[in-house]
Amino acid sequence: MKFENLDKLFELYVQEAVRKNKEKYSSHEALEDDLGMLFNRFENVRIKTLDGKTPKEYAAELREDGEIFDYVSKCLENNIEVTDTICDEVVRAEGATEYLNGLLYENNKDAKLLAALLLKEIDDEEVEDIFISVLTNDEMPDEVKTVAFEYLSDGDDCVPEKILEIINSVPEKNQGILVEVLSNFKGRKDVFYWLVTMLQRAEDVPTYAGLLGRYDDPAAIDILKSFASEVDINYVEFVEIRNAVEELGGEMTEEKDFSDDPYYKYINHIGEDGENPETAETKN
Repeated sequence: MKFENLDKLFELYVQEAVRKNKEKYSSHEALEDDLGMLFNRFENVRIKTLDGKTPKEYAAELREDGEIFDYVSKCLENNIEVTDTICDEVVRAEGATEYLNGLLYENNKDAKLLAALLLKEIDDEEVEDIFISVLTNDEMPDEVKTVAFEYLSDGDDCVPEKILEIINSVPEKNQGILVEVLSNFKGRKDVFYWLVTMLQRAEDVPTYAGLLGRYDDPAAIDILKSFASEVDINYVEFVEIRNAVEELGGEMTEEKDFSDDPYYKYINHIGEDGENPETAETKN
């Protein structure tokens, strides 16, 4: 089927709507407010360029003819916006998961993000495996990892099972983000174990202290207090541990001297002379 740029056709449709309704669309804000409504209308308008088909019919025909993936690839290659009309058909197409997984590894940031956004719309257990791989891939852009992280965090009980099955084989530097996903699945001792493990590595104490505090397992109270007592931590780390203990219903009785800690001085506005500048001014 002949390639037609639906994004350009929509642009022309909007221009015509503005021409016919100059008073209504006298401001950019007014037009922006109506773009969703205009697009919904556009999807169902018969267009001569599309041989009298509507954009929806054109997209559906691309899918039925097995050309929808080629259409998307051509858009990406030519920096053309892939419209929602096309995206709706992509997720319905046979072989969509495999195609989109391939796009994740294209040397094109737009392709990667589009693939992630569409994968999360597909009802396929394989998507979980794909997104777990995304989280442990150092080459993936942060915005793609964010999509994967949010999808997995909202997943069903299969997600922690899949992560726990592979996490020991993942490099330590990539285990953290998987543990953060696991922290969304409460009441599991195996997940609790991993949260404690990450805390004890002491590479990101505030994060894992906070996650333990929100995990709602009182067993973490003594672990957190012992960690604060036995490990050389800074003031910020101490505060996060204290907050976590209190969130779990415990009380932090451990006291530490942070008078020389740069974080403590900064947070409490203490200068090199040990004085709080505001207090010092008052005294003078």
